[in-house]
Amino acid sequence: MDRTDLKDKAQDQAQDTPALGRAELSLTVRTAVSEVLGTEVDDIDETTDLGNDFGIDSLELMDVGARLENALRVKIQVSDLLEARTVGDAVDLLERRMERPV
Repeated sequence: MDRTDLKDKAQDQAQDTPALGRAELSLTVRTAVSEVLGTEVDDIDETTDLGNDFGIDSLELMDVGARLENALRVKIQVSDLLEARTVGDAVDLLERRMERPV
């Protein structure tokens, strides 16, 4: 399965499944980040610190947030995005948001 197939699978699951497992949610986050930063999904894991490892800026972070909102159909607060230092933090945030939408 190539990167595009994984991305499509994660997006399909996100749209069709009310509750994603952590692995699928992590893949969705990593895919959004990789698209915005122009890197490979495999270069990103849950311990990746987006600021220190990739120098992500606030505009790129907002782009990631918008992609996640569209893919997962969940509202993400700007303040929450800015607090998520690592990909794992973002996954944790999304797990909470999907349980209790804003």
